[in-house]
Amino acid sequence: MKTSTSSSSSETKAPLLTLAATSLVAIFGCAALYQATMGFQVVSTEDGRRLEIEREPRSVPFAALDWPSRPLLGDVLSNDGRVTIVSFIYTSCTAICSVLGNEFQQMQETIRARGLQDKVRLMSISFDPRDDAQQLRAYAIRQHADRTIWNFAGIPDGSQRKAVLDTFGVVVVPAPLSEYVHNAAFHVVGPSGRLEKIDDYDSPDRALADAVAMYDADRK
Repeated sequence: MKTSTSSSSSETKAPLLTLAATSLVAIFGCAALYQATMGFQVVSTEDGRRLEIEREPRSVPFAALDWPSRPLLGDVLSNDGRVTIVSFIYTSCTAICSVLGNEFQQMQETIRARGLQDKVRLMSISFDPRDDAQQLRAYAIRQHADRTIWNFAGIPDGSQRKAVLDTFGVVVVPAPLSEYVHNAAFHVVGPSGRLEKIDDYDSPDRALADAVAMYDADRK
């Protein structure tokens, strides 16, 4: 009888221990998910990055550009007075960069038509070290860029280029045939030179509206 009682007690405890362990795993799993999604407000790393930037805008690094006199990106973005919508590209790209280029072309026309050139400008930054000033000028001509609205720049220094990409959350992975795989978005930088908003690359109207609202809010 004693052996039977001991066996029954062990059998009763086993499911209880399993249930307790499962509960702990679920609790820790929920806690990890809560932290990863910033309080269940987002469901992906990309959304989390965007929410974090809206909460705490990021200052743009002072990376030297390949323009004449080698100005610093932070200065270029903060001394102009306008809101800048930034995209990251490379000139030999035939995929997502072409989409970004088309969207910027249309956005440039909208800015001109609505008389917003004193409020908003566009900037395409190449992350490809092969894109020197001459190649960027040629690319700008192909894109029919108006230099008073839409500028192109590269960042020759590798460590500075990485710092800028990290700040904007741009991931660039080398691919075969000298191509790159990279994420894309419209990055809205306020007049103070801080990255304040990120919009999907297929939502140019939203990006422009955010830029105009940001400019107007800054003037109040």
